[in-house]
Amino acid sequence: MAVVPTNSTDVGGDTPPGQFNLPSQDDPAPTNESPEPPSNHFQILALDGGGAKALFTAHVLARLERDLGVNIKDSFDLIAGTSAGGIVALGLGAGLVPSEIVGHYEELVETVFPATRRRLWRRLCQLTAPIYDADALRPALTKVLGERLLGDSTKRLVIPAWDVQRGAVHIFKTPHHARLVRDWRIPMVDIAMATSAAPLYFPAARVDGHRLIDGGVWANNPSVVAISEAVSMLNVPLNSIRVLNVGTMDPLTNHPKRRDRGGLLQWAKPITPLILSAGSRGGQGIAEHLIGKSAYTRFDALVPGGLYALDSADPNDIAGLAASVSRELSPVYTERFADHHAAEYTPLIRDRHRSHPTSTSPKEVSDETC
Repeated sequence: MAVVPTNSTDVGGDTPPGQFNLPSQDDPAPTNESPEPPSNHFQILALDGGGAKALFTAHVLARLERDLGVNIKDSFDLIAGTSAGGIVALGLGAGLVPSEIVGHYEELVETVFPATRRRLWRRLCQLTAPIYDADALRPALTKVLGERLLGDSTKRLVIPAWDVQRGAVHIFKTPHHARLVRDWRIPMVDIAMATSAAPLYFPAARVDGHRLIDGGVWANNPSVVAISEAVSMLNVPLNSIRVLNVGTMDPLTNHPKRRDRGGLLQWAKPITPLILSAGSRGGQGIAEHLIGKSAYTRFDALVPGGLYALDSADPNDIAGLAASVSRELSPVYTERFADHHAAEYTPLIRDRHRSHPTSTSPKEVSDETC
């Protein structure tokens, strides 16, 4: 096992830096208005998706806090999280410290991903229904996030999802700009359900009238989403941005030649981790191209392929791995990120007492369950 190097394949070309914005339901057009002019540095914490493996992310952050005597959140102006990384990001925004998130997430994994759901006799049922039950996920998330709304976050957040009805990107955003007037009313639990609704594993989530699935289908590494938000909505210059991206354990590549000409039987199992890993590495390459390799740091660990799955990861193994990796990364964090203290974030909410313009449904989109 080893720490994944911060460099990746370059995204070539001579494209000059510029504004780079991804659309959202909540911001109809880019703007140059910025509620808080940026200081010398603007630091982003970007958390990859990875299902049960996101326990690694929480452990790494908790270890860094304990070893260095710091509050991780204080060093970052914007936090982005996809899928399970989005759950961790929402937890940080809700005021939890990483060690608290570790405890909650261990319980969530045990409750939401029971081994009984992966037994062979259930395979036939899984041909027509998701493997896991959203009715188990919602109370587990509520135990972590409570009844908080996105507008209650103490940090700026961006949480990607995908709108299956419109076939479009959907990004949940805290009210850190005057144009962002809708998402703050949405419960954090609903947003967590949406960003983590991985196809095959969970049914799509219905939030604010949208049918949404896991943001990992397009932005498993949310670094570029966060950089775009900083530039286009907060007027942060690209050369002021520094990114800390935490992965969820990168499996060593194992691609036998016979799979090159394989079909469904050969590809059914490896296709999901391959797409997620490729998406994360692709996001890393684009982010490095935008802000420079020296401004981008990725924390991760290489592990044997097949050792951990999205729905199966031994908590003790992950804790030990995180302890090892964080030992190597603590000096990197100290050198690159610890010197920055993020300015206090004030949500731009005009009237918290206005009635909710739309409704969110606790019922997930599912025809039948097993």
